Amino acid sequence: MLQRVPDAQMSLPPGGRRTLWVLMALNVMAAAWMLAAGDWLDRRSPVTAVVTLGGHHLVVLGLAGFAFAILAVLAPMTAGFSVATRPQLAMLAIAGVASTVAFAGVLSVVVLVVGVALLVALVGRALL
Repeated sequence: MLQRVPDAQMSLPPGGRRTLWVLMALNVMAAAWMLAAGDWLDRRSPVTAVVTLGGHHLVVLGLAGFAFAILAVLAPMTAGFSVATRPQLAMLAIAGVASTVAFAGVLSVVVLVVGVALLVALVGRALL
């Protein structure tokens, strides 16, 4: 008779575990920021609207909440993100993509600030 073979559990590396816990915390922080200041970020200026993906703070809130919900459900099922089955790995990947999209605006602002700081440092060094 054919019997269903249980899904094999795969171990996740320690760096991956830490990353998932950090993503979980960042998703909560992003959701809190969007609830508290999302509408203000949308309306304040075009630069602050970048953080909310062009003035769509509800989209950022939804993505962060969705990713947090997936991670919160999977944390106990995967023993704190230490072992996971293939379907659980797929869901973790979906949560990672949703988190990345939610943080894309903030990441672009951070990259801009770091780039300007490097440019100022290089120009300042060249002038001295």
